[in-house]
Amino acid sequence: MFPWESYHNGLNALPFTVNITHPSEPRARSKHCDSTAFEGSPCSECAIVHKHISQLVKIVRDPKAHTNCKYLSIGHMQNLAKMYAAQVKELKLQACNDSREYMMSLTQLDNYSCLLMAISENDVPCLQQVIKIAMDNGASIHEVVNKLEGAIEGAYCP
Repeated sequence: MFPWESYHNGLNALPFTVNITHPSEPRARSKHCDSTAFEGSPCSECAIVHKHISQLVKIVRDPKAHTNCKYLSIGHMQNLAKMYAAQVKELKLQACNDSREYMMSLTQLDNYSCLLMAISENDVPCLQQVIKIAMDNGASIHEVVNKLEGAIEGAYCP
């Protein structure tokens, strides 16, 4: 992709012109060509045009990370789109995981609140024993609350 935006006379202008009357054989010529060379050989100014073109080719083939999209080729823009799609996918997954973790924390906090309410509102028989047995058996806080509620109702006796 040729940087046509830079192909003008000005501060950032390219130091050469391109003749594309025959698209299959474009010709570049220095803007400061003195045309004093022999037939078939370029003048000293035109001889260095290939270095500028080589530099442009290098820039086009391997653009820097934050190059404006209007200077990128279709292939580079497709690669960027794929990279951004993968990044969006990763961020969505991270958001789902964070949401799940947040909900689990809220559930656990709610269970601790239930435990606190069960202890403060009722006289649970053998409170320490119920909690110790449940914790020794690897019960979750939710199961401990259920056992305490059962002990309050008289359905569970340690």
